[in-house]
Parts: sequence; structure tokens; C-alpha cells
Amino acid sequence: MTKPSLALLVLPALGACNTKATLDESQVETARVDGRLFEIRIAPTGTANEYRMLVVRATLVIDPDPEAERARNRNVARQYMDRTCKGRRYQVLDDTLVDEVNLETRFRCLD
Repeated sequence: MTKPSLALLVLPALGACNTKATLDESQVETARVDGRLFEIRIAPTGTANEYRMLVVRATLVIDPDPEAERARNRNVARQYMDRTCKGRRYQVLDDTLVDEVNLETRFRCLD
């Protein structure tokens, strides 16, 4: 295979890749759960005891199963909501699956 034809195969594959999402005023934390790598970002919303969270698969997923990805992400998110709320109860206010593999969540720690 010649170099130009190899490049023609690689360019469409790169075009299909999405950039990783970020969350303003947050730092990334990496976690391995069930053998999969995730990047977790948590930031306050500006409302007392309310936070935004982004759970991003840190590895490439080909032909994802959205329901399985949502369940995995929720499992990861629960651990970080428990930690953020320091063991207190919390309420999930919004829960959205993005690009079939990443989870955006907004939650509130309860008293």
C-alpha cells in the first residue's frame, strides 16, 4: 500500500473521533472501574451544595451499547457523588448520556 492511500484510510477514521468534553472550573481525575478507564470532572454550579459532573470514557469505544454505557457511568458517578457529599444523601437533578458513552450529571447534596 502506498503512503497516499494509507493516509486516505486514516483521515476518515480521525474525522469520526470526538474531542473529549471538559467542564469549566474542574480538574480531571482518572479512575479504573470494572477494568475500564474513566475521566471524572466535578464542579460547583454556583448554587449551594449543587454540582455538575462529567464522566468520560478515557478509552475508545466502537459501536457502544448506550444502555450498558449509561449503567457503567452511573456506577462511576455514584462513587464520586458519595465522596463529594461526604456520605450524605444526594439527589440527581439531571442525567444525560452524551455521544452514547459519556455522562453529564447535575446533583445536589442533601442535609
